[in-house]
Amino acid sequence: MNNSKFNRFLILAALLALGLIVAACATPAAPATEGEQAEAPAEAAPAEAASDRCGDPSQLSDQLNFFNWADYIDEDILTQFEEECGVKVVMDNYTTNEELIAKIQAGNSGYDLVIPTDYAVSIMADQGLLAELDMDAIPNAANLDDKTMGMYYDPENKYSLPYQWSTTGLAYNATSFPDGGPDSWAAVFEPEQVCQFKGFVSMLDDPRETIGKALMYLGYDINESSPEAQEEAKNLLLAQKECIAGYNSENYIQNLVNEEVVMAESWAFAAALARAENENIFYVIPKEGGTIWQDNMAVPADAPHAYTAHVFINYLLDPEIGAQLTEWTFGFTPNKAAQELLSDDYHTLMEDGGMLPDEETFQRLHWIERGPGTEIFNDTWTAVKAQ
Repeated sequence: MNNSKFNRFLILAALLALGLIVAACATPAAPATEGEQAEAPAEAAPAEAASDRCGDPSQLSDQLNFFNWADYIDEDILTQFEEECGVKVVMDNYTTNEELIAKIQAGNSGYDLVIPTDYAVSIMADQGLLAELDMDAIPNAANLDDKTMGMYYDPENKYSLPYQWSTTGLAYNATSFPDGGPDSWAAVFEPEQVCQFKGFVSMLDDPRETIGKALMYLGYDINESSPEAQEEAKNLLLAQKECIAGYNSENYIQNLVNEEVVMAESWAFAAALARAENENIFYVIPKEGGTIWQDNMAVPADAPHAYTAHVFINYLLDPEIGAQLTEWTFGFTPNKAAQELLSDDYHTLMEDGGMLPDEETFQRLHWIERGPGTEIFNDTWTAVKAQ
């Protein structure tokens, strides 16, 4: 592994904040040609720059406006696309799905490609904010694993194709567990267990993730919104609260590395980053279950350069580019052809650290769904954090 890349990630981790994937930037600036660009015809890219991964050069614009989570793509890929296809990629960043949705809702954003997390796809599609994909322009979609397709938020993949996916589980320092690591959320929810490490355990600062884990430990579905279940989850979290370091989605990666915490509710990619710097860090999906989430590529309904966006989606689904992307994010690729190209270092890190789920673990992963009635999670979270 490239240690300089790991160090860059870990420095950035101190600034990161969670959507469903961590991001670390201020409110994004609009594309330089916002408004005007949406009305202007696309300029053709230089034909001599095109490669066989560039679609029809006569239909390409000279610029693609990309709205993405921060540090969620190897920017060398953007340079490579420009060199091959003659299209400059201008990328802005957002910090939450809600920020993305609001920006596209306002209209004339000028963005051609966005990366919404699972539930955000359905919200945007229902509101008419996304264009139906032209699959003829994305032949590399054939590389996608069927397991990542046809999800609840876009059952026919009319509006989206998977970008990267990952999980949420429990990261821990093996030196604090000489008899073997935790296999249950009891390790963080049962007072007699979590209080053994008082002040050295953190939970994500996210109502759906953290309340969801409490619900699963209590035997409920991760999306259970009944008042009775929410009250039980609240009481469990309050009992836990006096023994944890706090709710942390920003810098717990570095805390794991520095052994300032010995357990943390964690995203798999974040645990991988920590393990890259501290080989004692491992990751587990507890027996009660964990979260699965997936980010997706989608084209806004008013994208000024929709064809170029389709070509770029196809480019990202090229096996070599897909592997390059995943080596950068430390997520999991939905691209079966790319899986075969991932390095031994990547596999060693993810497999030895417990981040890569096997088939049995996969069955214990649950999607967080947003919908009517789930507003109660925010109420429960407010009550927990107020005490």
